[in-house]
Amino acid sequence: MHWNLRELFDKYIDECRFAKRLRTETVRGYSEVFRTFSVVMPEIVTAAEVNMEILTVFFKRIESRERKVGSDQTKRGVKASTIKTYGSKLNTFFDWLLRNGHIQRNPVSLIRLPMPVYEDHRALKRNEVEKIIAAIATHAKTPFIMRRDLAMVYTFLFCGLRKNELLSLKVSDIDPYERLLTVKAETSKSKKTRRLHLHPSLWLHLSEYLKERKVAKKSCAYLWVASRDDEALTSHGLKHWVNRLARISGVRFHVHRFRHTFATNLGYSGASVLKIQKLMGHSQISMTMEYLRSMRAEDLSEDIDKLSIENLA
Repeated sequence: MHWNLRELFDKYIDECRFAKRLRTETVRGYSEVFRTFSVVMPEIVTAAEVNMEILTVFFKRIESRERKVGSDQTKRGVKASTIKTYGSKLNTFFDWLLRNGHIQRNPVSLIRLPMPVYEDHRALKRNEVEKIIAAIATHAKTPFIMRRDLAMVYTFLFCGLRKNELLSLKVSDIDPYERLLTVKAETSKSKKTRRLHLHPSLWLHLSEYLKERKVAKKSCAYLWVASRDDEALTSHGLKHWVNRLARISGVRFHVHRFRHTFATNLGYSGASVLKIQKLMGHSQISMTMEYLRSMRAEDLSEDIDKLSIENLA
């Protein structure tokens, strides 16, 4: 029997969502890659047609096709990192097809995916952080918004939280006596609870925000409250927050750049990779290394100056 590939993918996604309980963002990533595969390879209808030849054609097409960038520009091909993402996500689906007897071999296992070389520096620079903070201080419409926005920026900078982790925080997750912030397992990508020490600067801004919350009569259980209502800040609201701050500060950024900044800041401060891995909630150290690529050799001159022949064995 030749199974329809779309129907099989729907079963695979149901398993990811309801049996494996994968994060919404992870499931969405699998779906977006399969959608691209379906658009680029419309002639592939059944699982029996999945083989090395069609995978070769797929990668050839996405590396040669033109795509629209902006309103009036086009580009040909995709980045090496995108090729790797497509390959790794298709690999998990094809592995599922193989385990369930729908294909004889996973063709992704036969190819060599590119190892992208990243030359971008995703961590925010000091002057960029200062511009964002200054924009909040000078453009906030109310004391509540100013205190909230400053506390959010400092939480990103000194805790390195993911977007969903930040939005899921509740007031009860802040321990004012031990000065700890708890990221619960159910809101973390790693599915593990981690407790982070609150940096003195962060604790100062967080305390001011919590005081202002009371003055503004906000009683929402979630830590971050929307500007107008006594309701939790949403993902859409956070996106609007980023767009507004990027516009008035002149700094192009997204919330994940704060996470890169946190990791890089720890690296420059001398923290070991293992410590950074724990603080960021990574399950594998290779993931941590991806964040540390913002550290440049030319910025480590002080470390070289500390070297001594006397330290050699």
